[in-house]
Amino acid sequence: MNLRGVDLNLLAVFDAILQEGSITRAAERLDMSQPATSNALNRLRALLHDPLFVRQARGMTPTPRARQLAEPIREALTLIRHTLSEQWLFDYAHSEHRFRVAMSDYGDSVILPRLLDHLARVAPAVQVDVVANDQPAVATDLRSGDLDLAIGNRPELEREFRSEGLLVEQFICMARADHPGIRDRLTLRRFAELHHVDVSHTRYLSRRIDEALAAEQLRRRVTATVPSFLSVAPIVAATDLITTIPWRAARAFAGTGGLRLIPPPVPLDDAPVHQYWHASTDTDPASQWLRRTILTLCQRL
Repeated sequence: MNLRGVDLNLLAVFDAILQEGSITRAAERLDMSQPATSNALNRLRALLHDPLFVRQARGMTPTPRARQLAEPIREALTLIRHTLSEQWLFDYAHSEHRFRVAMSDYGDSVILPRLLDHLARVAPAVQVDVVANDQPAVATDLRSGDLDLAIGNRPELEREFRSEGLLVEQFICMARADHPGIRDRLTLRRFAELHHVDVSHTRYLSRRIDEALAAEQLRRRVTATVPSFLSVAPIVAATDLITTIPWRAARAFAGTGGLRLIPPPVPLDDAPVHQYWHASTDTDPASQWLRRTILTLCQRL
């Protein structure tokens, strides 16, 4: 049989008549008119070369051919309904789906631990591959589908990709707990006198700090610049250097001990953190689930 000539709606009509035993009731169940239901049955009869149902006093009685087809057709319809269902398309509790996500070191320290803990509990077979969010290939990989999601503060991505705010981050100064040059609070002048370690991918933050100090005829000393927030904590814990980093990242590091968090003496704008994705994944159930999950976890922070 040539399947191009098979209208799946005919199979739904067949199943409804079989279950209802009446064309009238089948039409009501399918929200169709009785003539349209009868016409669909006649088309299926012609296609299968069998009357399929015989009208009797008790209603429409299936022929042997109809009884033979009944279970396979019902199973096929059930499979089609489940396949087209979003929940069936991504059953996260049993899925072995592998996501590829670009994250900054901020995401690695603040968002990723909570995401992996959540996945271990609700989606233990789901896998996440994380790549650096500062790579120039992020936009290319989002376009090609090699990346499902990018997380961070990348305003240039907003011009081309979908985006959603996850949280707003503030900044805090971090120093070792027994730093000899810091007492109860950090004054602007003392802040400028201390030696600093900066993170290379937060140039906007470094620039804002330097501008605020310059407005007071002050200048700080940046002794070292490192590529990651993850590098900062052990350096600060072992030296008299101080740093200014996102508050949630600093809180994660301070939890390991030996570090102290101090409000910065310069005004610093908050930094939004977004997730970015390509429009082609807007309606993809797996991608939708991942974005919803990350948003919910960030809202709890």
